[in-house]
Amino acid sequence: MSNMPIYNRLKILIAEKEFREKRKLTYRTIAQETGISTATLTLFMKQATKSYDTGTLEKLCNYFNVQPGDILTFTENPPTSNQ
Repeated sequence: MSNMPIYNRLKILIAEKEFREKRKLTYRTIAQETGISTATLTLFMKQATKSYDTGTLEKLCNYFNVQPGDILTFTENPPTSNQ
């Protein structure tokens, strides 16, 4: 188990935005629209982020129109690969 059981809900937020906007969101699209690098987005998607940059979180919050607590979650049970 990870030393810090904080996980992100980026996959879920992307799926919800795709549904609302009726369009496919690729990493490239999100990177262009947020200014976040595709490498950083990939780390988020793989739950491999070691630290959370406030600038990146701010951009994600603005893009998805959410609060930081809607992106990050604290849990003892890591998300499964299908979440």
